Amino acid sequence: MEIGYKPTIERISAEMNRWAKNFIFIILMTGAGYFFGTICKQIGEFDQLLIAPSIELLYLLLWILLSLGLMLICAGLVAALLRPLWVSAIAFLLSGLAMLLGWQVTVVSGVLTFVFVLLGVGYASNVMRGLEKQIDFTVRPISQNQNILLIGLILVACGSFYIGIRESIAREGFTIPDRYIEFLMEPMEKQFVLRAPEEGRQEMVIEFREEFQSFMDGFFDQTLKPYEQYLPLILSGGLFFSIYTVSGLLTWIPTLFVQAILTLLTSIGIAKYDFETREVRRLTME
Repeated sequence: MEIGYKPTIERISAEMNRWAKNFIFIILMTGAGYFFGTICKQIGEFDQLLIAPSIELLYLLLWILLSLGLMLICAGLVAALLRPLWVSAIAFLLSGLAMLLGWQVTVVSGVLTFVFVLLGVGYASNVMRGLEKQIDFTVRPISQNQNILLIGLILVACGSFYIGIRESIAREGFTIPDRYIEFLMEPMEKQFVLRAPEEGRQEMVIEFREEFQSFMDGFFDQTLKPYEQYLPLILSGGLFFSIYTVSGLLTWIPTLFVQAILTLLTSIGIAKYDFETREVRRLTME
């Protein structure tokens, strides 16, 4: 009895230890999802920043890139370490729910978050298959498949912008930001000032600015106003490709962090390499 009892205790202890480690990575994934959700909330609340460039816009874009990086790092760790697949699925599901809590609960946000969860589970599945096919462990499957997850995350971020700008246009209408008008008007105004006589120059400049503003208003009413209802989608699409282009150039950074973290985990004994001997059959000519 004692001989069989001890291995049972050891198996239970090992299983509890494994689940404790799984819980840690699930919590990390959930926390990253909540943080990403808070950034999405800021995107929706500061939608005008994405229309009118400013230093606040730069800070917001940096936070977006940081939250994307954290999500990719945590997702890579989950896909590499959590087994079987349904454990990773739980991590992505909880991350999606936390994302909604940090963001907002609406039909659009719910649909986008559900898409993220599906893409996350697909990402984990692809990474697991890629790792199983390798002879020696590398993070290549993680980097090769993270584009799927990246697209899903950027869709969520742009969805938040879409919700914010759509509500803003419905409430106040869309107007060309004054900064853009000033940017276009300044070179023309300088040329006008150089050619205008000194006498009455100030009044002429004021009149020029009023006429230019009137021209821009008329241009907007004739060209953009009829398509105002499509502007949220057009602007969201532009934001998507902008973030995707920038983040696509930096995707090597999360992979580098995943490699470093996995190396650290193996060195302190939280993770380990399993060695397998496989019998291989090949067809050759005699």
